[in-house]
Amino acid sequence: MAAQRTEVADLRDEFVVCRALGHAWDDNPSAAVDGEWLAFSVGVLALRCTRCTTERLDYIGKDLGVAYRRYLYPDHYQSVPGQGTRPNLRGELLRRSLLIRAR
Repeated sequence: MAAQRTEVADLRDEFVVCRALGHAWDDNPSAAVDGEWLAFSVGVLALRCTRCTTERLDYIGKDLGVAYRRYLYPDHYQSVPGQGTRPNLRGELLRRSLLIRAR
């Protein structure tokens, strides 16, 4: 099911910040790990963004590289096709006075 399209101006503040700057990752000990991928890995690095709650699972291969990465996004996080460029999102940070202060 495709996400319903949303305008950048309608995104939650934390979605705008994360999409413009990147996520604030922290440990996620309660993550739901895929047993099939884990069987082919030496371990999994489970992270959760402290701002927007996006989850990231990095399944680590025998060479200690990331063999597979999966993101789980909250509803409406990916709902701005064509508008989610970094310049558009920085403009939205400025418009909302989030982190960037206008002169």
